[in-house]
Amino acid sequence: MQIKTCSRDPSPPPYEYVKGGGGIFNDMAVHDLDMTRFLAGEDPIEILAVGSCHIDKSIEDLPGSEAFDTASCIVRYPNGVNAMVDVCRQSSYGYDQRAEVLGTKGMIATDNVYPNTAKIYKNDFTGNADMPYDFFLSRYFEAYVTETQAFCRSLVEDTPVPCTGIDGLVALTMSLAADKSAAEGRWVKFSEIIQQVYCESPTECSLLANSDVFPDGFKPVGDIKDLNKLVVPNKKEKESSFMDKFKNMVGL
Repeated sequence: MQIKTCSRDPSPPPYEYVKGGGGIFNDMAVHDLDMTRFLAGEDPIEILAVGSCHIDKSIEDLPGSEAFDTASCIVRYPNGVNAMVDVCRQSSYGYDQRAEVLGTKGMIATDNVYPNTAKIYKNDFTGNADMPYDFFLSRYFEAYVTETQAFCRSLVEDTPVPCTGIDGLVALTMSLAADKSAAEGRWVKFSEIIQQVYCESPTECSLLANSDVFPDGFKPVGDIKDLNKLVVPNKKEKESSFMDKFKNMVGL
């Protein structure tokens, strides 16, 4: 019924990193938005997002969501499922990245990762002996190893990678929609962003209709007025398309 994620970094990035980076939704929240889609097992419908600046006042002169260091999103999925995402560029106690899924029969949650499992129990304190990790290579060590193994396995066994280019494009569409929502103060349907991505103008989509830059499932279908939902190919089509393109790239 409900999905919640939070992603808070130990300290804000340099001004030059934020400048031109596309804003907090595209360079940070995109990962959590991607995660909500994975946890929901469905394609999203629309999003509402807000942002503000509380920590690094030097970025307030940047355009759009580049001026935000704190943001929140609500994503609507089919069957009444909602996802809530909050991100912040600073967490004084280390990486704070948790996820929770509440269903009709129970709840599952993931906690922060600590250097060890030791806990302290005293008359004035109970809790973890260490703070959460404060360096991304330590925090995501297992994730990097796992994804590298999965990628290499796909190369060796000639099987589809777990995360496809379509998954990446959907995540980008979600973050762009969040950016638009925060700028315009309204719910934004993801179909609006797909139209924006593919079309130089609402009347010139045909110029890009045959472009192979984007997967087939995200190209305009028929009349521009029909762009009212995500069109994603079935699993076999996705796998075949990706492997064909990859083989062409590496000369197999």
